[in-house]
Amino acid sequence: MRFEVLGPVRALDGDGAAVPLPPRMRALLAVLIAAAGHPVSAERLIAELWPGEVPPTAAGALQVHVSGLRKIVGAVLETTPGGYRLRAPSDADEFTARVAGDALDEALALWRGPAFEGGGSGPIVAAASARLTEALLAARLRWADRELAAARPVVAELSGWVAAEPVAEPLVERLMLALYRAGRAGAALELYERTVLALADYGTTPRPAPTALAEAIRRGDPTLDRPAPGLPGSRNRFIGRRAELDRVIDLLGGARLLTVTGPGGCGKTRLSVELAREITSEYETVHIVELAGLTTELLAERVAAATGAREEQGVPVLDVLARHLAGRTLLVLDNCEHVRAAAARFVHDLLPAVPGIRVVATSREPLGLAGEVVFSLEGLGTPDAVRLFTDRVTAARGGAGLQPGEAPVVAELCRRLDGLPLAIELAAARLRALALSEIMVRLDRRLELLVGTSPVPRHQTMRAAIDWGFDLLDAGQQQLLVRLGVFAGSFDLAAASAVAGADALNPLTRLVERSMVERRHGRYALIETLREYALDRLAEDDPARERHVALRVGQLAVAPPTDGPAHTRWLATTADDYDNIQAALTWSLEHGQAEQGLRIAAGMWWYWWVTGRMAEGRSWLGRALEAVPADPTPLRGQALRAAASLARNSGDLPAARELGEQALAVFRELADGPGAIAALNNLSITAQAQHDYEASLAFGYEGLALAEKAGAVRAIAATLNNTAGTLRCQDRLDEAEPLFERALARFREVGEQRGEAAALTNLGIVTRRRGRLGESGDYMRRALRIYADLGIAEGQLDALEGLAQLSILAGDPLPGLTLLAVADRERADLGSPIFTPDEIADREDAEHRARNALTPDGVAQAFRTASATSLEAAVQQLTV
Repeated sequence: MRFEVLGPVRALDGDGAAVPLPPRMRALLAVLIAAAGHPVSAERLIAELWPGEVPPTAAGALQVHVSGLRKIVGAVLETTPGGYRLRAPSDADEFTARVAGDALDEALALWRGPAFEGGGSGPIVAAASARLTEALLAARLRWADRELAAARPVVAELSGWVAAEPVAEPLVERLMLALYRAGRAGAALELYERTVLALADYGTTPRPAPTALAEAIRRGDPTLDRPAPGLPGSRNRFIGRRAELDRVIDLLGGARLLTVTGPGGCGKTRLSVELAREITSEYETVHIVELAGLTTELLAERVAAATGAREEQGVPVLDVLARHLAGRTLLVLDNCEHVRAAAARFVHDLLPAVPGIRVVATSREPLGLAGEVVFSLEGLGTPDAVRLFTDRVTAARGGAGLQPGEAPVVAELCRRLDGLPLAIELAAARLRALALSEIMVRLDRRLELLVGTSPVPRHQTMRAAIDWGFDLLDAGQQQLLVRLGVFAGSFDLAAASAVAGADALNPLTRLVERSMVERRHGRYALIETLREYALDRLAEDDPARERHVALRVGQLAVAPPTDGPAHTRWLATTADDYDNIQAALTWSLEHGQAEQGLRIAAGMWWYWWVTGRMAEGRSWLGRALEAVPADPTPLRGQALRAAASLARNSGDLPAARELGEQALAVFRELADGPGAIAALNNLSITAQAQHDYEASLAFGYEGLALAEKAGAVRAIAATLNNTAGTLRCQDRLDEAEPLFERALARFREVGEQRGEAAALTNLGIVTRRRGRLGESGDYMRRALRIYADLGIAEGQLDALEGLAQLSILAGDPLPGLTLLAVADRERADLGSPIFTPDEIADREDAEHRARNALTPDGVAQAFRTASATSLEAAVQQLTV
């Protein structure tokens, strides 16, 4: 038997026919389905079936209805000590599962009308109906966004939905955009005006978003055109390659893995990007992942970070990617040659895990997988090569193209360069300083000199092109270019000077002018081919390698700043240098500098924590710890403590406990007081997460005693705060509150604003539970202001949820539920769920209270308001 609530409440027999149900029996079935398999007491059922005045015969009538319903549905209707329970799924469960599996079309097709229609109006059914209605709107929006991104028609479906819900502004926005992209700008503006009138009937006005969209439509804003998500913008015109582009599009249509091969500088990356640009409408998502700076085997983690898939506790990265990349997805893996084996393993595992994905790889050689289609890219034909050269010369000369007598020489130059785009662009750039005839003389000499030095003919011409450019540099510029090869990513002037051993400003400026170094967003970079060339020339004993490692050690020797703007800058700088840091780590561990590598890894742990790259951080720390002697040193203790923290945050609590205890043992053997305090604090948090409260308190109190003996005020504050948290988890509020107050005072004493905000939030929780609601609100608002000033989103959500719970307890459930919904959305985006047991229980109780206090329309209004409220707007409303 099938049960349906996505429309009129129905029970269908094995033939799919609806079984007749009297109104009370239908309402009984609706309540049991809404309870989602949980028992419902007789008292609750009576309240649901007779929401007004309960007749004296209600108990007997309920038994009659239950007996009648059991005759229809059979054994799935059970009697339990807690009441009655229906053990059978409904079409609502099917809808939820299909939405979770991204089968949106099938999920939406299940709906036949308003949820639980004809199923009564009791609070259980009303709440379930409101949840499903919100889920339906969310699914419709996801479907519309997907179809719009893929340039598929959506006007008919959206028009029907908007006709049924004329004030559903998110749907109105999507329909306006769809009409505009279909060439019906007038219809889009008419729809907006109708929405304005419909909202006026409710005494309100449109949100800013549809109003801004209407203005953009009126002025024909080009940003409203269909985007190509995941694709970089073009820096210059794509010239030639039409035949090659058509060929790779055709090959990809019959294959799941296409590898574009060829020598460095032949245009593999540009061809793959243009391929993605041409066929983007055929895919739900397109991702281009640059691997040139990758220096480890953690390729899956790099792809996850680049595509926005966040690691999950205890879940393999490949499984996370399989869910994240579900649907029709195009993934371009650019520059695979230096990690070919890892790329082959990754693609081999990814293809069967994600049936809807296609992969385009660029590499100097095939990946060697079964089913791989290989397209070998060669140089441009002479006509296209000349067009490319002419275009780039025009740009280099400020709009002045080739002189009349230069055209025949250009054709010969392009032929001698075998049409390789990078070589052509380098030659064109030289025309800013050299005559074409001089370039030809130098090129001719270098080409003949390097013939036969590489087993790949195309590498010979590319090396020749780079060689003659290198020969144009003076000795200082040459030395700097070679030493810049240690950078796997972009770098700034200070870093260039550090590896050069002298001020690099003048030679670096000349390298930029000569197109040997690129200037990108205020930083510098070598294209990959030039970097490989530089590394080939860099002697093994050149001091630039050790200087680079020392640079990264120094960069990470200072702890990350605690204030918001400085912390944000630190994160951005570390992200910019990430490939360089990995390169320094790799070289140090492979060339007898393991202790330096451990210093870098230990200094990076906070970055790995904040960015959710726990697996990568644990791998690096593990490698570095294994590479150094196991002697007890402060550095080893710090690295063990960092590894313990990453293990805890990734959900591996046993490993976190073991590593934390090893760190504590090291610090105790060294009689390192500050290190022991930090290790004890770390272990206290881990034990709390394991619900081992006795051990957590023992660690906390021992750390507190050591901190107080040493007079370490910040350590005292942190230990007090965490120990009090464990007491609060045990509901020992009389003991927890004074510890939180002491922690607050100590944090203020040392000017630790992040800690101050944490202590204020904790005090807000304690005072709320003790019934001092006004005091709790003061604590939470002060914490919110600090977190907002510091730019710490997770802390803002903690305070926001605390204020939401206070609103609900004060009898104002609508704004409270709205704030909880905003926080839920933001936590999902951050990948930062609540994990403290008592805070989880408080939050669930608050939402339950709010839903019970509101009508279904009120619940729906709360979620509608939340969907239109940003975190910034919510915080601003509460801090004015």
